[in-house]
Amino acid sequence: MDMFLNWESPEWLELAQSWADQNLAKHGLEPLGKLQKVSGWALGQIFKQNTNKGLCFFKATAFLPLFSNESQLCAKLSELMPEYVPETMFISSEKQWMMSKDFGGGLPEDADKGLWPKAFQRLARLQQQSTKHTDALIKSGCLLRQVADIPEQLNSALNDTEITRHLTDDFIINKDEILLRVKQAVEKLASFNMPNTLVHGDLHIENIAQVNGTFIFFDWSDACISHPFIDGTYIYRMPEGENKQRIVTAYLSQWSDFGDPATLRDAWDTAELVCYAHQAISYASMKKALSSEQMVALEQAFLNAFNRLLAKS
Repeated sequence: MDMFLNWESPEWLELAQSWADQNLAKHGLEPLGKLQKVSGWALGQIFKQNTNKGLCFFKATAFLPLFSNESQLCAKLSELMPEYVPETMFISSEKQWMMSKDFGGGLPEDADKGLWPKAFQRLARLQQQSTKHTDALIKSGCLLRQVADIPEQLNSALNDTEITRHLTDDFIINKDEILLRVKQAVEKLASFNMPNTLVHGDLHIENIAQVNGTFIFFDWSDACISHPFIDGTYIYRMPEGENKQRIVTAYLSQWSDFGDPATLRDAWDTAELVCYAHQAISYASMKKALSSEQMVALEQAFLNAFNRLLAKS
């Protein structure tokens, strides 16, 4: 296992550099200079590496209970659905290290809002294509996170004092009502009979890149196999208005085999609470696995996840 606290040590950097150099050489690439850090925190580290044939990107992902093995998953996605993801060049599944070809980076946060509907239409097509590969993706380290399991998992988190001591009094007072509403939403969502698909788990515009006139998706550490609408987390939170409605309409238009527009919109609306519960469970798991120092950068996201769940319940 690649331990988080070693990521800043010279020894870890030396090992990562040696691994990158050896594997680049096997691919006929000459490293130019050293790995250069792009970003990093408790969940992962990203470096860029210049070579005689352009940039490559190195990523190390944390081993966490509700994280997929991103290196293995990305290698499998690169094999099965290469048109939707960056090219994974080589990996170490034991270390959760990977090297990818440069794809230009994600879209900026202030990207033209007109891109969002097209990007989420393409996401729906990726999700539908993934239904042919769910077994292979699970074997490649992608977690199966059934929405049917959410009520029990949420109940467990809300009976854990290590989690609840950080939540507001309102949340604790309304715990039973929240659990009931989540259970009802999960049961209703199941009635729409939509397939489990690949879910990105943290899909926002900065995890989408535009390459050769189309969209690809990256940063798959939170990925799982689950209900496709779990990927609505950022859209649900957008301000109401025309921009949001265009995205939702474009995305749902790709699911017409599973219902008319009104039925699909009902399923989408039902999934919002389930989506927030899924996110809260993810952050509760991080809270349990990471040290207080590692959680500093994630503390607000943890609170936001549970507050959104409370507000929607």
